[in-house]
Amino acid sequence: MLHTRSVRRVGEGESGQCDEVISRDEVLVQLMTLTSALHHLCHHHYHQPSLLPSLHQQALDVMESVCGFRIYKTPSPLGGLGVVAAVSGDGSVAAVKKGQLVGLYPGTLYLPHQPIFFQSINNSFIFRCADGILIDGNDKRISKFLYKSCCGRNRIGMMPSTDDTWLTDHPINPLNVGQYVNNQSSGCPSNVVYQEVTLQPGEASLEERSLLPNLWYSNPPPGISLLDLPIRLVALIATRDIHSGEELLSDYFTVIY
Repeated sequence: MLHTRSVRRVGEGESGQCDEVISRDEVLVQLMTLTSALHHLCHHHYHQPSLLPSLHQQALDVMESVCGFRIYKTPSPLGGLGVVAAVSGDGSVAAVKKGQLVGLYPGTLYLPHQPIFFQSINNSFIFRCADGILIDGNDKRISKFLYKSCCGRNRIGMMPSTDDTWLTDHPINPLNVGQYVNNQSSGCPSNVVYQEVTLQPGEASLEERSLLPNLWYSNPPPGISLLDLPIRLVALIATRDIHSGEELLSDYFTVIY
């Protein structure tokens, strides 16, 4: 029920960027630092999908080495699944520092005019961006089929143009579980916030894009390379220090005025 959900109101400044916790460039630096460290795992996945559970564990180790923490899906005391941040060893220290990138919201990108009715039925994983772009982050049923179909359409040789392992329980990029971050509740305030970022052409190589969890529903225009298309990303950024074992919680609804 909508009246039970929290609402975060954001004033729109002159640049339209006042909703940023950290700068766009800082988001991309954190993201590309991790994807560069993870890329060596991808080659094994392309050729031996059966290794994915093992590669996921290696990816978590890489993430903790690079970022200082790892995140993973786990049963939530709020019901269903949630996402937890953790570190190895002393759980009394902060796993995540304020301003760190802690997740990406995965899924198929739809422009405001594109059809999404059937995908939206009984689907609580559709995220609406401020400009009307929709992200279908459901990893089941028709949403999963459409994402995999678009991923196959865009494949370049043996290399996928985007990550599809987030559709499994063993994502190669551990960040790609943002759709499972739960809404804050009474007594459990939010500790992360959604921040929209558009990756422009030339800002990431094909190898780096292969670890990102978003692609467009529509075909690329004739004569346009995938690397010449911008990609919308929705990052989850920590708004305070988060301790090991603490669940990530956000606000589902944002009002921009």
